[in-house]
Amino acid sequence: MDYTDGRFNAPPSEGLESNFGRMPVATIGNQSIGQSAAINYYFAAEYGLMGKNNIEAAQIISVAEHLKEMKSSFLSLVTWGVEPKPEALDQWFDQGSTDIIGTADRKGQSKRYLKWYMGRLEPTLNTNGYAVGNQLSLADVLLYNTFMDTLELEQRANGVPNFRCEPFCNKERTDLALAQHPRTLSSCHSVAAHPHIKKWLGMRGVQMF
Repeated sequence: MDYTDGRFNAPPSEGLESNFGRMPVATIGNQSIGQSAAINYYFAAEYGLMGKNNIEAAQIISVAEHLKEMKSSFLSLVTWGVEPKPEALDQWFDQGSTDIIGTADRKGQSKRYLKWYMGRLEPTLNTNGYAVGNQLSLADVLLYNTFMDTLELEQRANGVPNFRCEPFCNKERTDLALAQHPRTLSSCHSVAAHPHIKKWLGMRGVQMF
């Protein structure tokens, strides 16, 4: 689809009412949508990325919520924009709850880190290269964005450090975790191999965040 990607050093003074005066906002004609989850849903629904029925749509939203919960757990250890301490990354990648089968143990709720979330998420995904259903969906795109999307050197603004450009502040360790979860990895590869995704990644240019 054709669209205008508006980037601003500071939010414009008008047109942000749907997101309480903040970015991001999607404007379609004279209507606007605020909040990333709502924007994701609109475009996914409009362009065939919300599954083939309501069950698949709900499963896609479920993946999105799992990833949102996982990122909140990561930010409980790491402050966004601040270089993480090695011990915090060790906690995230190597430690925490391990009850990935059966009823979740509430005693370990405060220590659910990457191994727990990826271990729980993996069996909920399909084995055909797609997270939900038999075609690419928003769930696949969000998995790719979470685990694989990395800014290359030419796409980084001056002075932006590596940890802000890699999944969970460390691409190497995230890749090792992905290799142990083939369904998640296969979903990410389906997105990475898509010709339109390749086109976008090649033209998105320097990112400021």
